[in-house]
Amino acid sequence: MNTTNHPNPSTPMRCRSSIHGFALAASLLAVAVAAFVAPLTRGVSQTGIGSRDAADDTLINLDAITVSSTRTAWRAFDVPGMTSVVDSRALDLLQPQSMDEILRSLPNVELFGGPRRTAEVPRIRGRNSENILILIDGMRQNYSGAHRGRYFIEPDLLKSVEIVRGPNSALYGSGAQGGILSMETKTASDLLLPGQRYGSRLKTGYVSANDERFFGAAAYGSTGTVDLLASVTHREGGDIRLGTGEKLEFSGSELRAAMFKATWHIAPGQSLSLVHDTAREENIQPTNPQGNILSSIVNRKTKVEGSRARYVLHPAQSDWVDLEAVAYRVTTGNRDLGVSAGLLDRDERRSVRTTGFNLINRSRFEAAWLGTHRLAYGVDFFGDENVARRFDTGAGLPIQTSPEGDVDYAAVFLQDEIGLPGGVTLIPGLRYDRFKSKAIGENFASSDDDVSLKLGAVWRPLPEFFVFGLYSEGFLTPDVAQIFRSGRHFRIGARQQDFVPSLGLKPESARNYEGGLGFERKLASGARLQTKLSLFHQDSRDTISREVVILPVPAELAAIGITQYEQSRAANLEGAAFRGAELEFGYTTETWFVNGGASTLRSKVDGTGLKLSTTPADKLSLSGGRRFADARLTLGGSALFVGNRRSKVEEPQYQTHGYADFGLSAAWQPSIAYPDTTLNLTASNLFDKAYARDDVGRFATGRSVQATLTVKF
Repeated sequence: MNTTNHPNPSTPMRCRSSIHGFALAASLLAVAVAAFVAPLTRGVSQTGIGSRDAADDTLINLDAITVSSTRTAWRAFDVPGMTSVVDSRALDLLQPQSMDEILRSLPNVELFGGPRRTAEVPRIRGRNSENILILIDGMRQNYSGAHRGRYFIEPDLLKSVEIVRGPNSALYGSGAQGGILSMETKTASDLLLPGQRYGSRLKTGYVSANDERFFGAAAYGSTGTVDLLASVTHREGGDIRLGTGEKLEFSGSELRAAMFKATWHIAPGQSLSLVHDTAREENIQPTNPQGNILSSIVNRKTKVEGSRARYVLHPAQSDWVDLEAVAYRVTTGNRDLGVSAGLLDRDERRSVRTTGFNLINRSRFEAAWLGTHRLAYGVDFFGDENVARRFDTGAGLPIQTSPEGDVDYAAVFLQDEIGLPGGVTLIPGLRYDRFKSKAIGENFASSDDDVSLKLGAVWRPLPEFFVFGLYSEGFLTPDVAQIFRSGRHFRIGARQQDFVPSLGLKPESARNYEGGLGFERKLASGARLQTKLSLFHQDSRDTISREVVILPVPAELAAIGITQYEQSRAANLEGAAFRGAELEFGYTTETWFVNGGASTLRSKVDGTGLKLSTTPADKLSLSGGRRFADARLTLGGSALFVGNRRSKVEEPQYQTHGYADFGLSAAWQPSIAYPDTTLNLTASNLFDKAYARDDVGRFATGRSVQATLTVKF
């Protein structure tokens, strides 16, 4: 890696008791599976291993197909590493009103920031949001603001949500060293009933925790050659009732969203699709929505616009051409208008525009002595344009503490999936990235490059049992603010702190070592058991953090009564180590289903041995239910057990207590109603417990009952 600073000639605008026995239980599971694999091969139906049951309502569908892990189609269960997929059937049963309701039960996945939807920020394996790559329909969501959420999407539009844990920069570049959160939205084919050429859907709902009303309408159709979908949604709610019984002041919001999708099937194996989505959310909330400082209230208007064009070429008889080209643009921005007395003149606007293009081709071939090969290779270009302006006086003026600037990336990548005799698959991958950061109005820029590697391996000695190993690397480039931020941070009494630039800041990097096993059994009756275990160790280096230094007070500040002067800058500090284990399991029959997950993680800062505040609590989640086919009714329940964090983190502020959260769900399609009418009822935090998840003073939402009614025409 080489870093250079050079002149920039241009100035363009721009997650009570800890689950102590989990590690032991996981080890015992591994031994038990290994001991019983051979006997279990008797009396097993080999047909359909890996196929999806028609009535699979489990939250985590281990049979779902993932493309985020390897950029090729794999069953999530088979991938070397841990990938969770929440598919459309699970989403239809769950009827989530926020991303937190989808993700919080997954192993080593947390959303922190409090109950406000605009403050939700993902955390995977103890890595913060900036280390998570977020994709919506393949479009990077690179917006990042202090104490603010990173994505803004209507949950009803979602078709599936994938979580890939651990670094994956060998395929995706910067930002993927903690993991990937990938969301796909619905298409016309997802909504059309069997035999339909066109249709429509109306949906309405209510959430008791914040008295929220929801309405959605969609129209869709297919001529065989062209598929079209148009959808609009609106939800509006008041202040959120917490488990303490109190209302979280200034937590109400209004969200409006729309999406249009069109796909032209040009010829067999060839298509062009266009998508445009927009979301607008308005909140009266604290300037830091993750906190509750009521003396600093603004009217925050958030707007997101995303457009994507995708061309696919895959001739039926070709092993060499499976081409996908994607061009996209996403603009995310906030406008803050002052509400509090001290902020009445506030008019602050921030935005990030991400423009990208990527091209990937997949090829297959077989060599007598080299095995079978499935190559994925391509190029990836994207750039971020950061704008921050304050219009308090009418004219838009730069915000010195939020510098404007651009970051541009260019990359090439290659991955090979090698099938060898004896049930062995190897997956080596390599990516080279080049990137450059420049600030508006500065006469220098910072550039760097990075090479990311991965090597996955799967050995399946028996059809029902496999072991896997994975080495993967990740990196995170500094953002424009970390490199170029300057100006006063705060002045409190006789203390002043200023930001200073960090022009020599290096990218943060990570190396992940992971191994595990998977076991699945399908009985002749159709019942299926699946379980997958992973143990991992991740080392991060050159961790980007904020460093504060106390300096002598300059004479001009001493003259106005400042007695303590500090400078704050981003710096590459000590690295850290993360190690943990994750378990996912599922069991389904024609009428019953149950699944769950468990996780544990420890962290340690290199040199000091201190524990990181981002370390999640141990967690065990269970969900299950029963299908009543004749009544067209599905009943479900869930339980989430979370340990305390006293032994996990150093700061008392983050040493949250353990808690248990229970939920119920029901989905009914009454035959006496319109042919395709569905009524959903769910209840969360059933016993109305008061608990905090990340910060001891930040309580979660109390008991909430929600109802939705969906009618398709």
